[in-house]
Amino acid sequence: MSTLTMDKQSRLSLGNKKKKRANSFKRTKKTTLSSYKRKSPRSLTGIGQIIVRTIMTLLLLSFVAALSVGMLYGYRYITSNPYFNLTEIHVSGNTRLSYSDVLSNADVALGLNSIDMNVGEVESRLSTNPWIQSVTVRRELPNRLRIGIVEKVPAFWIRQGDGLYFADANGKVIAPMHPGEIASLPVLSVADNLNDSQQVLTGILQKMAKKQTPFTQNQAAWIKLTSAHELEIYLDGHAGGQGLTVKLSMDRWEVQLERLKVVWRDLMRRNEFDKASIIAASGDKIWIKRRPVPAKG
Repeated sequence: MSTLTMDKQSRLSLGNKKKKRANSFKRTKKTTLSSYKRKSPRSLTGIGQIIVRTIMTLLLLSFVAALSVGMLYGYRYITSNPYFNLTEIHVSGNTRLSYSDVLSNADVALGLNSIDMNVGEVESRLSTNPWIQSVTVRRELPNRLRIGIVEKVPAFWIRQGDGLYFADANGKVIAPMHPGEIASLPVLSVADNLNDSQQVLTGILQKMAKKQTPFTQNQAAWIKLTSAHELEIYLDGHAGGQGLTVKLSMDRWEVQLERLKVVWRDLMRRNEFDKASIIAASGDKIWIKRRPVPAKG
């Protein structure tokens, strides 16, 4: 019994060892085959991807090149097609500048291709004109152009050297006055180093525009902001051309203007207005300088 048992165990062990070696060989073979199968496709896929990417890149470049050429020919066709040539140019907002002045400054004309025209450059050219405050240019396809202008409004003349210049309500020079130009504007003179000159100037002009002064801007021959910190206005048509000067302190000019209006009305009521050559405010008082009585011959 013992011998039989040992033989069986020996045969079993031998069988197991053979099976183990066989299984080990199979696993090794499977592993080698699976490794080969895994590595080979990866290597082939990498090469394939490079080829595919190269082809796609070439196709994309070819497409872009073809598209660019097509767009270039399309642009040339549109910009040479008479269907888009300007047949109407509308200009609005211009009073001082004529229609031809605007078109000349803009460098546009009928027949110009509206697609080929650069709207930004047109606006830029017009903006260089000293009389134009702002401008908008709008293209209306196929053949219309609209130019809207806001012009600067002159409020004064200013002397600079031997020349006379137009200036706006802030006293800023616009452009020189040329022979033949006609305008009824007061001459403005502003002393140096006056910090509040612009505020006072704007304020008195607003009062005149709203008819809150006993005189108008058109009646003023000149307006001065002096180094003595006074606002002086000369009315050359007063008393049959004899003239009247109004003086207000710049720091209290609004209060003094209201008092001056009371004195003004009183002089008119008493028929003594034409006898005054200067009406001035000093502190809380208004004083009047009468013009000399002409000597009897």
